[in-house]
Amino acid sequence: MFKETVPKQETKNSSVEVRELAPEKFWSGSVDISKIDQKDFEEKIKAAAAELGFTYSGYLTGSGDEKKYTFSRYPRRAFGPVDDVSVYENALAKLSESLGANSSVEDLKESEEFRVLLGLEEGYDEYKKKGILENVTDTNRAKEIVKSTLGDLSGFGINIDELNSVEEIKAILEKTYLGKKHTQEEVSSILGNDFKLKNADIYSVGSWGAYTEPALVIEGNKANLEDVYKIAEKFKQARIAVEDLQKGKSYMVETKYCGDPDKE
Repeated sequence: MFKETVPKQETKNSSVEVRELAPEKFWSGSVDISKIDQKDFEEKIKAAAAELGFTYSGYLTGSGDEKKYTFSRYPRRAFGPVDDVSVYENALAKLSESLGANSSVEDLKESEEFRVLLGLEEGYDEYKKKGILENVTDTNRAKEIVKSTLGDLSGFGINIDELNSVEEIKAILEKTYLGKKHTQEEVSSILGNDFKLKNADIYSVGSWGAYTEPALVIEGNKANLEDVYKIAEKFKQARIAVEDLQKGKSYMVETKYCGDPDKE
């Protein structure tokens, strides 16, 4: 169930600069995974992605009998044109068949509603650090990679130049959390009662691997969408996907933290 928010803080008077990209036709499908073991789900969706050459960009919500996996037609164009709706329908059918679970496609709404999936980890260094020193044996080379990929880590109490081996660098990166975690309560206190919030876990998988992150599903009236843009910027998110649940379109929105702008 969506959780009602608390009274809104009056802290958001300034506008935020974002880049809204061209929209695509909306599509979103879900699979009931209430009876599916998490490990089995992960294995089956990875196999389906590999077989189809498809990227499942979605998230997990709910628990028990209400647990489901939802993925949408997010219009990222960095690697080429957005796949046709039929490709998503085929991917949904394949995942449903592999899991032996029921699936459904979302209908549009009559009211002026939007939906945004907001990641709750500030920045992306936790994801970037995974495997960056794989097959690296030279200490100086390891230091160069860390500096170019993760930047200055002194704010986390790490001085890369003082470390003496690749193993030591790997160990300190492994034990140090390089992000900042936000919460539903924090978002709720900022946005107020004009929105519906629901806890989620991003789970996207493709030929490149898998990406996970705690997140919130935010729904509300389109008139209040800029408030969500401000939250995305505050949390240093590079981009978010906006789904217009009334007009049936989806589009990407890039913040000032986006270092790899998408194609129109």
